Amino acid sequence: MSRHPVLLYVLGHPPDPVAAAHGPFRRWFERIAGDTLDLRVFDGTTGAVPASPEEFAGAVLTGSPASMTEPEPWMEIAVEWLRHAAHVGTPVLGVCFGHQLIGAAYGGSVIKNPCGWEMSTHAVELTEDGRADLLFEGLDHRFDVNLSHADIVDADTLAPANGIRVLARNPMSEVQALAAGDSIRGVQFHPEFTGAIARSYVEHRRDRLADPDAMAARARDCPAGAAVFANFTKHWIQRA
Repeated sequence: MSRHPVLLYVLGHPPDPVAAAHGPFRRWFERIAGDTLDLRVFDGTTGAVPASPEEFAGAVLTGSPASMTEPEPWMEIAVEWLRHAAHVGTPVLGVCFGHQLIGAAYGGSVIKNPCGWEMSTHAVELTEDGRADLLFEGLDHRFDVNLSHADIVDADTLAPANGIRVLARNPMSEVQALAAGDSIRGVQFHPEFTGAIARSYVEHRRDRLADPDAMAARARDCPAGAAVFANFTKHWIQRA
């Protein structure tokens, strides 16, 4: 277990039917963390300010049903906290909405995906930078992950001068993973999803999807997602 606590910065909550079947986000991250991390949960949607990043060995920014395209005050608090974490070197992994928040914090724009919802299990492919990044140590250059999102980071608005590198992409989005400097990483996909959780999200959003039955049938457990989380724990949190 890490010597210091790790902040689980909760930026939203699962829909009620999904939570009823699978519990809150905290439980999903505890499952993939196992006994390696001392997770401390903070609900960032309340508008409160979390403890300083220096108090943590690292942090995970969760997904959210909210959208950066519809700003709320608590989002700016999270952005400022992230910038402080980057300044002091506290490692941060952003997941889905958390990944988008990282893109916005470094000057990128978050937009509605012109391709629509990306749900269930899909493949992503590492860029040259991604193949060299320890976040993907031991993984093939192409692997399956679970996703559930309608927003994306607009690749055309990311400036390398701001320290951003794109680590993974697929046909639905040019920014499926990113790096900001040495200590900040973001993944558009959900390492904490099981196939069952992915199917629950498809069922919840059935009326907004073009082919929900095919999406539900495709959803499965994705060990690569858990491996990414383990790599973040090993190469960032445990070395912090």
